[in-house]
Amino acid sequence: MRQFFRNLQVRQKVFALMSIAIVSLSILNVLSGLWIAKENPIQQHFSNLVPLVYNNPPNIKNAGDWQVYLNTQQSNFTFDGIAIYDINGNLQSANRDVFPTSLKYLSHFHAEQNIEYIPGPKFTLLIQKNNNLDDDYIIKLIIINITVLATGFLLIYIILYFVNRLISRPIHSLTETTNEIAMEQNYSLRAKRFYPDEIGVLAENFNFMLNRIEQDDYMLRQEKEKAEQSRQRAIKLSTEMHEANERLGFEVKVRARVEHKLTDFQYYLNNIIDSMPSAIIAIDHELKITQWNKGASQITAILRDDAIYQPLEESCAFLLPYLNLITNSLEKQITNKVERIAFKRENETLNLDLTIYPLLDTTHSGAVIRIDDVTQRSQMEDMMVQSEKMMSLGGLAAGMAHEINNPLGAIVHTVQNIKRRLNPDNKKNLEIASDLEVQLDDIHNYVDRRGILSFLDNISLAGERASTIVSNMLQFSRQSPKELHLQSLHHIIDRAISIAKNEYNLANGYDFKSIKLNKEFDLSLPEIPCIPSEIEQVILNLLKNAAQALQDFNITQNDGHQITIKTQKNGGFIELSIEDNGPGMSDATLKHIFEPFFTTKEVGLGTGLGLSVSFFIITSHHKGNMRAESQEGRGTRFIISLPIRNSIH
Repeated sequence: MRQFFRNLQVRQKVFALMSIAIVSLSILNVLSGLWIAKENPIQQHFSNLVPLVYNNPPNIKNAGDWQVYLNTQQSNFTFDGIAIYDINGNLQSANRDVFPTSLKYLSHFHAEQNIEYIPGPKFTLLIQKNNNLDDDYIIKLIIINITVLATGFLLIYIILYFVNRLISRPIHSLTETTNEIAMEQNYSLRAKRFYPDEIGVLAENFNFMLNRIEQDDYMLRQEKEKAEQSRQRAIKLSTEMHEANERLGFEVKVRARVEHKLTDFQYYLNNIIDSMPSAIIAIDHELKITQWNKGASQITAILRDDAIYQPLEESCAFLLPYLNLITNSLEKQITNKVERIAFKRENETLNLDLTIYPLLDTTHSGAVIRIDDVTQRSQMEDMMVQSEKMMSLGGLAAGMAHEINNPLGAIVHTVQNIKRRLNPDNKKNLEIASDLEVQLDDIHNYVDRRGILSFLDNISLAGERASTIVSNMLQFSRQSPKELHLQSLHHIIDRAISIAKNEYNLANGYDFKSIKLNKEFDLSLPEIPCIPSEIEQVILNLLKNAAQALQDFNITQNDGHQITIKTQKNGGFIELSIEDNGPGMSDATLKHIFEPFFTTKEVGLGTGLGLSVSFFIITSHHKGNMRAESQEGRGTRFIISLPIRNSIH
């Protein structure tokens, strides 16, 4: 049995001991309960009395006999009172008055009276119990409880003894061994294995671990000796390395200064390249981009990180027609240049100059491409050429105007005299006709029926038209200073629109009221110095030209004929643009629109001086500029730039 307990696991040992204790205490409890129940005098008396009720004792005939018998036997029973009832439940006899007169009142009887009900075939007994126990029974009961308690303590002691022997002692031994090893660091000690349970397995594993630790400790001491030797060598090498580091540190400082200067110089060169107004693009021999400045990003709208190390044709598709020229510069190490390349960006067309410089460094093959935005310069050159034309024609216009005015005045004056000489209301005409015996009304009717008066009207209209041309030529040739006043450009535009709407005439080639006007005004614009009548004349000319262009042009869109007038600020200038959705102009026509006497209108509908005079008013009188943009089938836009600050006389 002892060997069996030793071989059990710890949890099995604990379970077995607790089971033995519980079973033993349960048996003692049952035995004591049975004894108490058996030795209780009250229960014994009841157990003796019940058979007498069912089996009448001899010589008991009625309730009186029962009463006499129970009184004689009362010393054998622990009763305080006895009542006898017949078969009908009526009280027959009682030695105390605490009992009810009939059993039907028994349910209302107080429970605290401690009454016991015993029915029989002939009589029914009600007994008032006496719960007082005798001294012998109480002494026996105390002895039994003390015995059970002592037995329980003995079982607990026995269980604790076995727990200490089977569980606590092996654990305590293992703990002492570990403490001794920890204090003395003596890894040759071993833990004692008592039983083949979990603690025994733990002791075996602990001993195995001690074996490994002892081996590792031996190897560690050997390695420590080697490490000490290595440390001595390392100290020597450290001294030598310290000296080398000092020399190296000095060299690093020198190199850091050089690299810092090189970095600063690189930043300086990059800032120079980025600050250049031209687009600078560097490529290698494979036509891949190696440098890309801010100017290139502004022209192409491509960021540097997206363009660098990418093929040139992907970032600069507009250079595809010139790849052969770029390759020629790389191969032959020559500089090539192309002027006025048209580059379309969003809604505008730029003029670009392309210059290709080969890299002269023999170690790296590549080229630098410089792209200059010459759009404004081209416009200025065109305006300068136009201005020179105007200036050269100014003198001619002035001389021609004076020469034409004289015969033109004579023609107009003569036509007016002829009309006066044919007027029947003139007294002088009537007198001469009377002297010649001629009826002046007949002459007037003849002239009228032959259309001579219509001829004279045509001569007068032609003379007035020629006079208007001469007047425009004189105004074109004048170079005298004008007086400028601060005016609201929007008020001038509104007046010109009002005049244009009131002067519409289908005979003049346009119907202004059938055209939709769109106003896109920047109401925050300041007043500008100008000559209001001249600016009004320019705007009116442009509106009439746009209306005449739209008159015979069929619009396929749902919006119909439209003219858009827009104002905005651009630097130190205020820009006014007038745009229509008419037929537009070809490039050849666009080059000559500001030349005097150049017109695309039919004979009799235009003199060719409206745009040239407008150009002269803007550039000469107001120090601004005027240009036109147009595409065939997509309308025309005139852009006028007027300086916000100008000399006011």
